Amino acid sequence: SRLQTQSCTKIIIIQKMRYLISCGLPFALLNLSVSSLSTTFVNSLTFTSSARISTTKLAMSTNGEGGGGSSTADVANFALRQSPSTTQFVTNKMCPFAQKAWIALEASNAPYEMDEISLYGVNGKPDWFLELNPAGTVPVLTCYGGAVVLPDSDIILDFIGDGAVEGGSTLKPKSDAEKKAIKKWRDLLSREIIPVGKAAVLRGKTKELYSLLSKVDKDMTDSNKFLCGDAPTVADCALFPFMWRIDQEFGPLTEEDHKCGNIRAWLDTCGETAAFRKTIQSSWWWWW
Repeated sequence: SRLQTQSCTKIIIIQKMRYLISCGLPFALLNLSVSSLSTTFVNSLTFTSSARISTTKLAMSTNGEGGGGSSTADVANFALRQSPSTTQFVTNKMCPFAQKAWIALEASNAPYEMDEISLYGVNGKPDWFLELNPAGTVPVLTCYGGAVVLPDSDIILDFIGDGAVEGGSTLKPKSDAEKKAIKKWRDLLSREIIPVGKAAVLRGKTKELYSLLSKVDKDMTDSNKFLCGDAPTVADCALFPFMWRIDQEFGPLTEEDHKCGNIRAWLDTCGETAAFRKTIQSSWWWWW
C-alpha cells in the first residue's frame, strides 16, 4: 500500500547540504541539479560558498518526466557526484512502488546500500525511518551523505533517470519522441493499469483488465526490445513491477490465450535483463 500525501511529493533538503557548499559547490548549481524533480522547496536556507552568502527561497515546478536537461544541470549533477557520500535505498522488496525505483538503481549501475524494513511488523516502523519520511511509505532514497532525501518512488525514478545519483549513468530519453513515449507509458500506468488491475483482483473485473491488456499490447511494438527502444528507460522500470504481478495472477499472458504476444515478449526480455531479474521476489505484494 502507499499513502499518496502531499508530503511524499516534496524533497527534503537538510542541513548536511551545508557540507556540499563548504566543499565549494555553488548554491546556484545545487539548485539546478534537482531541477528534474517534480516539486522542490528550499525555504530560507543560508549557505556559505567560496564566493558569497546566499539566502534563498526556491520553488521550482517541472513536468518531472526526465529528458531535456540543460548542460548547466548536467554540470551540476557532475559536481554533486564528486562529493564524498553514499547512496542509501530504504525499501521493502515486496512493494511494487519500491521495486520500480530498485530496478532503476540497478539499470543505472549506481553504487548504493540497501536497508530493508518491515512495514507491518509488531515493532512498527523504526524511528529513524519515520524521521526520513513521516508518511511511513517506501521507498526512500538518501543521497550525498543524507543531504538529499527523496521520499516518493516517482521522484526517485526521475532523479535516477537524470543521472543525478552518485556514480550512476543516465536513463534519459534520447529524443523528444522517446520523451513523449515515456510520459505516455507512465501516465497509462497511473491512470489505467493500476486502478484496473486493482479492480480485477478485488472485484473480479477481469473483462475490463483483458480489454486494457489488449490495448497495451497494441501500443507495444515488436521492433523494440523495450518500451521505448533497445535499452530500458524509466518507463520500463515503472511498468514492470505491476505488469509482472498481473501476469503472475492472470497469466501467463500469451498471444494464443490473450492476444498479448507483445506483452509476453517484453516481460520475457525484462525478466532476462539483470537489473529487472534481481528485483523479482517469490513473495510479493499488490499495490494497495
